[in-house]
Amino acid sequence: MQKIEFIKMHGLGNDFVIIDKRLNNIEINENLIQKLSDRRSGAGCDQLITINNSSDKNLDASIDIFNPGGDRAEACGNGTRCVAKILFDENNEKEKLKILSDAGVLIAQKNQKNISINMGKITTDWKAIPLVHEMDSLNIPIQIDGFSKGIAVNVGNPHVVFFGNSISDINLNKLGPKIEQHEFFPNKTNVEFIEIINSKKIKMKVWERGVGITLACGSGACAAVYAGWKKNLIENNVEVQLEKGSLYINIIDEEAIMTGPAEISYNGFILL
Repeated sequence: MQKIEFIKMHGLGNDFVIIDKRLNNIEINENLIQKLSDRRSGAGCDQLITINNSSDKNLDASIDIFNPGGDRAEACGNGTRCVAKILFDENNEKEKLKILSDAGVLIAQKNQKNISINMGKITTDWKAIPLVHEMDSLNIPIQIDGFSKGIAVNVGNPHVVFFGNSISDINLNKLGPKIEQHEFFPNKTNVEFIEIINSKKIKMKVWERGVGITLACGSGACAAVYAGWKKNLIENNVEVQLEKGSLYINIIDEEAIMTGPAEISYNGFILL
């Protein structure tokens, strides 16, 4: 029987099981991911993330991100921020980190009590999202009562964003999986519904690809602000209100800087 230690963390309720593989090269398989991710029989999480050593001396660590079903996710802003907190806590003198994910190298910085992550370049290029064929990514023809057409963007992973007057009554359990698996998105997609409060503040609800409803999504917040800015609906520096607090997104030179909290819930272990 193997004892596997983990850290349970969250960013505004978007929660993670983090396994540090830098000292013990634990085999991460589908059985372990599903067991730890299960909210009834395991620790429960939106994603499981491993911290890995990097052979590149210019990098502080690399990460692998897994959805509860065992499939990989390319990017996770809140999860990367949680990993950054662990690394910053190890070395208080560090002010900046370089963390490699499947979406590329992400830059983390201390920001008073919060942590900022540069999520890199965002694009609306249809091939990069990807879409199944060429179409206007700023006007995806998916009709939802009370909402705009979709705006499809890639923030290291695919997103489609819808703007409406109110998100209070949106049925995410019904709409989320239908849009996630829509034929337009060959790799499936994350889905965001947005209510604009003013030019510098929005509310968001999110359906994450391979996960379902989550309380927060960092890459989704970046996608929402970028999409709204591209459509001239909001400014480039915006507060994104979620159920348990806010993320702050700043779009600079087509890159998204995301700032928010990262908290440790507890340390635990599982015997397998």
